[in-house]
This record gives sequence, C-alpha cells and structure tokens, in this order.
Amino acid sequence: MEVTLVGMDETVSPAVARRLEQMRETLGKVVGSVFFGTLLGAMRSSTLKGSYGHGGRGEEVFAGQLHGMLAERMGMANSYGLGEVIFKHYAPQAARIAAASGVEEMA
Repeated sequence: MEVTLVGMDETVSPAVARRLEQMRETLGKVVGSVFFGTLLGAMRSSTLKGSYGHGGRGEEVFAGQLHGMLAERMGMANSYGLGEVIFKHYAPQAARIAAASGVEEMA
C-alpha cells in the first residue's frame, strides 16, 4: 500500500510516510523550543509584572518548565507555521533518501 502526502507529488510507502511524520513531529518540537521557547523566555524575564495575576515564588520556580511544555505544544500545533514550511522544503528529499536507503526493510 502506498501513501500520497499532501503537498508532495510523489507517492511513498507507509514506512517512508511514518518516517516523514516522525520528521514533522521532531521539526515541530525544535521550532517550538527554539522559536517559541525563546519568545516565552523573554516574556518571563520581562519586568512588566502587574500586581494582579502574579503567581509568586511558585510561578518563578516552575514557569520555565511550564513555558518549555507550552513552547513544544505551540510548535507542534500550528500546521502553517515555520515547522511546516521547513518540513515541506525537506520532505521530498527525505522521502527520496529513505526510499533509496531501503527504509521498507528496516521498518
């Protein structure tokens, strides 16, 4: 059974499609941690804290972990963002390499 990926002219096998989905997920995590993580870190270190809505010491201690998880989810949630642009750029080449290297036998 072969699978046609949206945005690609090529038909790929299910094993290659699984590899491409792993690549998409990894790219989402990387974009989330690099782009959104940096954005949330800058926001966290900002001096613009109001008198309301500030969580005190607990927020200061655990905000980094929360922002890390939020950044990862934000990177994977946006289907038209930077991660998807990078994926669409590299997916055809990655599919050809995976098919040529015999991913079907390795899966």
